[in-house]
Amino acid sequence: MKKLTTILITLVAAVTLGGCQQPAKTPTTHSTKTMITSKQYTIAQLRERYVTVTDVAVKPLDLASYKQPEAKLKAAIQSGQKTLARVRLTLVSNITEKPLTDALLKYLDAADQMLTLMTGTDQTAYNAAAKAFSTQCSAIGKTYFGGQLPDSIVNYSKRMNP
Repeated sequence: MKKLTTILITLVAAVTLGGCQQPAKTPTTHSTKTMITSKQYTIAQLRERYVTVTDVAVKPLDLASYKQPEAKLKAAIQSGQKTLARVRLTLVSNITEKPLTDALLKYLDAADQMLTLMTGTDQTAYNAAAKAFSTQCSAIGKTYFGGQLPDSIVNYSKRMNP
């Protein structure tokens, strides 16, 4: 009887301890979902993005024209490029006003290219990028916004070309 009791206690202990070692089961109903979203921006909302792109591109130009320290200029460029990346994400999901959206994406690329080349050593490439940025800014303003340009580019142009 003593042997049977020992076996029974050992068996109960093994089952009890064995159950404690098993990891808790997680429900298998979890699945990864990917959502593709699209936006429907109005012309006014797209104009806001046009102004934002212009403002972040002109800010380092202003700083450079006022002979600000290079560290301040580089910080403005990096901040501007982050803003441009956020604006790009909003534009690529837009499904309305496709010609304007495409023009803004190209304009954004020109702004980003100009900012990238601004602190470099290739003055010719920078000048070409700045001219492309300016040309696209004017073309978008004339084509889509009745000739209206963002205040930042107008003020910068007036100051640089009195």
